[in-house]
Amino acid sequence: MTSLLAISAMSPPPHKPRTTKTLPLQLLLQLNHLLQKSIFSRKFYQEINDKVLSKTSTVDQNLYFICYFSLLISSILNNKYQIRDFLRRQQYKLLQLVKVGANKVNIDTSNVKALNQPKPQPTPESQQKPSNLAYHLKKINSYLADVRIFNRLTDSIKYMPWLIDEYHSWRNPSAATPKFDRFVNMIQALNCIVLELFENAGWLTDHDWVGTGDNNYWCIETYIWCCRVWGAYLLIEIAEMLRRTPVSKWGNKSWQISLFKNVIQLPLVLHWCLRDGCLTPFWVGLCGSGASWWNFKDMWSSIDLS
Repeated sequence: MTSLLAISAMSPPPHKPRTTKTLPLQLLLQLNHLLQKSIFSRKFYQEINDKVLSKTSTVDQNLYFICYFSLLISSILNNKYQIRDFLRRQQYKLLQLVKVGANKVNIDTSNVKALNQPKPQPTPESQQKPSNLAYHLKKINSYLADVRIFNRLTDSIKYMPWLIDEYHSWRNPSAATPKFDRFVNMIQALNCIVLELFENAGWLTDHDWVGTGDNNYWCIETYIWCCRVWGAYLLIEIAEMLRRTPVSKWGNKSWQISLFKNVIQLPLVLHWCLRDGCLTPFWVGLCGSGASWWNFKDMWSSIDLS
């Protein structure tokens, strides 16, 4: 006769109720508070309208970063296999240095698997699959770049009051500002108008809104000269920032950010001043993202969710 103990041993273990993980109440309350202050709040949308969408300048600041950041991510995704192979090679070289150093001090590394790996080989092209996300991000970049220039077609008109004011200031003999400073200010206003006119001409010929007999040639020429004027503006701006700011104030964070935003645009200017360019999409995206990040961050940080 089978004992009760044996029957008990043969029976399946008692059923344990499945434990479900629930979010902490505090986290749910915080999430609810955030939603109430953002997507469920009228003020949130009004803030975006007032601080982001109401002016072409703030819209451009927003598109500026999105445009270049999408290009940066796209280029990273398109080169992910090359980047991964590069990192593997650097890791291998570093481990070999560690191995050589260990052997010099008579440390046996023969049993250390990480130090005895074969040299990594490049990923075969047959195994490299194109990124669909990179394709879409590049399309976003191209479209936003086009939209940004279209939105600036009237900026030369906006700069005219600035130029007129700077001209009258330059001609004013009783102005407190040094005359050379006033002259530079006037030149910078003129630079902005000229570069916008060149950019407008480039966009109009690029899209065949006007006929020149050779729109492709004039599109390239006007864009190149636009960037050359832009380069002159940046160089003057950087020189004036260094000249007008005492060395004792060069440690100011806001001043450093302003200087950085101007300096990091110089590679972009050089790239577009040359007919064949000099930067890869990665560096164009990186420099553009770096130049536009601070204004983008400050703009969205100003959104009041209180």
